[in-house]
Amino acid sequence: MKVQFGSRIRATGAMAAVAVLAVACGGGNTPGTGGVPKIGVVLTYNLPGFWANYLKYEDTYKTQLNVELIGPKVANVEANGNEVAQQILDVKSLIAQGVQALIVNPADSSAIAPALDYAKSKNIPVVTVDVAPDQGSVYMIVRADNTAYGTKSCDYIASHASSPGTIAMVEGDLTSLNARDRADGCTKVIASKYPNFTVKSYQTKNWGTDPAVQNATTALTAISNLRGIYVHWSVPEDGIIAAMKSKNKYTDVGAANHIALVGNDGSPHECDLIRSKNLDATIDQPADKYAYYAIYYAKQAIAGTKYSAGQATDHNSSILTVAGNLEDGLAAPLVTLAGDAGATQVNSTDLWCNNK
Repeated sequence: MKVQFGSRIRATGAMAAVAVLAVACGGGNTPGTGGVPKIGVVLTYNLPGFWANYLKYEDTYKTQLNVELIGPKVANVEANGNEVAQQILDVKSLIAQGVQALIVNPADSSAIAPALDYAKSKNIPVVTVDVAPDQGSVYMIVRADNTAYGTKSCDYIASHASSPGTIAMVEGDLTSLNARDRADGCTKVIASKYPNFTVKSYQTKNWGTDPAVQNATTALTAISNLRGIYVHWSVPEDGIIAAMKSKNKYTDVGAANHIALVGNDGSPHECDLIRSKNLDATIDQPADKYAYYAIYYAKQAIAGTKYSAGQATDHNSSILTVAGNLEDGLAAPLVTLAGDAGATQVNSTDLWCNNK
C-alpha cells in the first residue's frame, strides 16, 4: 500500500514556511547510507491495534520519504513497568548511535522533559507523535485535538441516550496529556450541554487493559442509571463488551435499553465492531497520518525548515501552539455506522481502518 499525503505547508498572512539553515540541525551526526537522513524512533508501546498498525505505516513511509529509521525502541517491552526512565535511556542511546532527529511517543508528558533537554543539548530535533509534552522543547507535535476526542465521544453518548443518567468514563493514564485532554473534553461538554447527565471517572494506570475492563465492570454493577461508557482507547473494548454480556447489560447498538460504548483510535477492529453493532462510535485517530507526518517533520527538522503558529497545511489541519510547542493538529472525525450528525460513515475510504 502506498498513500501519498500532502507535504507542503501553506502560510497564512505574512507567515511562511521557509528553510533557513543550509545544514542539518543534527550537530556533528552524519547521514545514513547514501546520505539518507537517520531518524531514531522511541515509542511507549507496540500493542496490537493502534501501535502495531502505526509501526506498519512507518515501515511503508520510511521508503516513500527516503529516510533510515533506527529502532523502534519500545519502553513497555524493555522497561518492565519503568517506561519513563527507559525512554530517557533510549533517547541517549539513539543519539549515541548518530541519529540526526528523533520521533518520540512520550510515556509521560512531564517526565519526558529530561530526555528532551538532553536531545536539545546535543542539537538533535525531536518530533513527538500522539502525545504532547507539557514540559520541554520539541520541533513539532504530531497528533489530533484530544480535547475534541472527549467532547465528541461524550456528546454522542448523551445525545443518543433515551433519558438522562450517568456516563462512565474509563480514563487512560492521567500522566499523559492525551488522557487529561480527553477527560477534560468529556466533562466540559456534559457540564455545558447536558446538565441532567453526570460523568463518573475511573482512572487507569499505564493504560492497562485488564484494569480498564475492571473499571467498566465496576460501573456496570454500581451505576443504576448508566447510559454509556466512554473508554479513552480501543484495546479494552472487547473485554468491556464481554463484561456487558456477562451481566446481561448488553444489547446491540440501536436496540432498546442499549448502554452506549464509545472508544478512541479508529482501528480496523473498532470499525468491524461498529459494523457488527457492538460498538457505537469511535474517534478516527489516524495512525497512517501520524506515521507519515512524524517522519516528514523529522526530515524537515534535519533540513532546517521552520514553521509558525497559524500556518495552514494542505491536509486539513493547521499549526497550533500546545504547551509552548508547535503542533500539527490532524483531523480526527467521529466514526459511526450511519455517519449521522456530522460523523464519518464507517465504510469511508478516508478512514485508515479501511486501508488494510
